[in-house]
Amino acid sequence: MHTERLGHYEVELSARQFIHNGGWAAFAAIHDPHGEHGEHDGHAERAAVVPEQRVADETVFASEAAAIAGARQAALVMLGNLGTVNPPR
Repeated sequence: MHTERLGHYEVELSARQFIHNGGWAAFAAIHDPHGEHGEHDGHAERAAVVPEQRVADETVFASEAAAIAGARQAALVMLGNLGTVNPPR
């Protein structure tokens, strides 16, 4: 799993390999590290803006790296739809 900071959001990117064909699926989750509750006992409570889900549903990626790149692109589009980041063109 890869975690990146985009704006003030934390984006978790991951890939899972299919057993039947060896291809890879892309997954992403977006969290607001400040959450509704802010700091609690010294630890930030992360609110899930977008819970972990498979992105690029019909795409089977050839490698883990390609799936992570696909997850990153999908997360950027999701953040763009929220009006927080300009989506890729």
